Amino acid sequence: MTEDQNHALVTQLVTFARTVTKEDIPAPVMHECKRSLIDSLGCITGGGSHPLVTRATATLSPFFGPAQASLLGQGKQADVLHAALLNGTAGAAYSFFDNYSAAHLHAGGSHAGALIALGEWKAVSGQELLLAYATGMEIACRLTKAIAHAPAEMDVGWSTGGIVNGLSIALAAGRLLGLSQEQMVWALGIAVSQAAGMRIAHGSMTASMLYGQASQTGLRAAILAREGFTSPAHSLYGRFGYTELFAHKTNLPALVAGLGTVWEVARTNYKPYPTDIAIHAQIQAMLALKCAHGFEGADISGITVQSSKLAKDFCDRPAPANSLEAKFSSQHWIAAAGLHGRIGLDLGRDEVVHDPEIRRLRAATKLVEKGELAWNATTLCVTLGSGQTVEAKVDHCIGSPAAPMTDDDIVEKCRSQAAQSIGAERADKLPDLCWSLEAVANAADLARAAC
Repeated sequence: MTEDQNHALVTQLVTFARTVTKEDIPAPVMHECKRSLIDSLGCITGGGSHPLVTRATATLSPFFGPAQASLLGQGKQADVLHAALLNGTAGAAYSFFDNYSAAHLHAGGSHAGALIALGEWKAVSGQELLLAYATGMEIACRLTKAIAHAPAEMDVGWSTGGIVNGLSIALAAGRLLGLSQEQMVWALGIAVSQAAGMRIAHGSMTASMLYGQASQTGLRAAILAREGFTSPAHSLYGRFGYTELFAHKTNLPALVAGLGTVWEVARTNYKPYPTDIAIHAQIQAMLALKCAHGFEGADISGITVQSSKLAKDFCDRPAPANSLEAKFSSQHWIAAAGLHGRIGLDLGRDEVVHDPEIRRLRAATKLVEKGELAWNATTLCVTLGSGQTVEAKVDHCIGSPAAPMTDDDIVEKCRSQAAQSIGAERADKLPDLCWSLEAVANAADLARAAC
């Protein structure tokens, strides 16, 4: 494509971000965006009390500016940029966030973390906040298609959320700040120069922080652009620019193909379990076997798992050292499901990671890569001490496109997470506030309800 053609694509994308209206968004798409916001709000509020988030808050609090925005789930306030950073980090603390099914992007927590903070600071309406959220999420999906979804190809070592979310947040925040077309292009370029995040961070606190970093950098980019801080107009596509450096092959037309009529955000899915999406089919298979056959953890002598390449590459971690590493361990969550017959946030804690019986079951679990398996499928075989073998097959796990979570599932997930940080009575009110967000005069009401 020529530079003029690439420039036209960016112009169209930025124009969409500035001008899309609620009437332009079909009702089913807006409903999906509300589902996404409920899911993200639960993740952020519940994550606010996670030790990695409280440690980051305590460490950075001496550097806070004026109290402009709420730290969700923490009962505190900070300046808007630190609030975006810490809220975005909280949204990823348990790896319980959403998933754009086309390319495994986790965008909701970063966008909600930044935009709720900005909405509170600027006292925008609930309708304005919801539109900005929907716009940013749609653009995030399209940016991902342009660099990471076939025919595009990105190095698997990059964290898609880390390198995508800041750009789309810059445009969504720019919309709320009323940026001009030129300022929006600057904001996009500023965010491009701050894009970062590598999967080497998996298993550490930094794996969550990179989502908060995207929240903060995107918001900061929009604030700087509003005051005339410039960046190159061709930052996204030019030589040494975003797509050239982050992608082996690009698909820039995906940025605008069907824009406004085909809604990529509608392909968002949600996690029923607090771990990497590639592990969910394995958990579901073990839970099904446990329910069908009633064996105890002590009865299990061996577990063999037919694994997708995605799960084998990222989640084959038989000996996680702590809860952070266990988040991405197939063996840990299969063992927890086999021993306890359920999955919850509590089963990812350090005391469970170090439980002798969990350790034994992890060591007895073997992942065998089957290259043809989709990320949402598995076959899991349990060998019992009696010599009997039982097997379960999952073709489409819950939370994948063919088996989406229901509205009630997402509402309960939000409430149960948020209750950890703000109590059940307050948590119960959050989903209804999101469902009726268009009627909320001041978006600060949403932030303060979850603080």
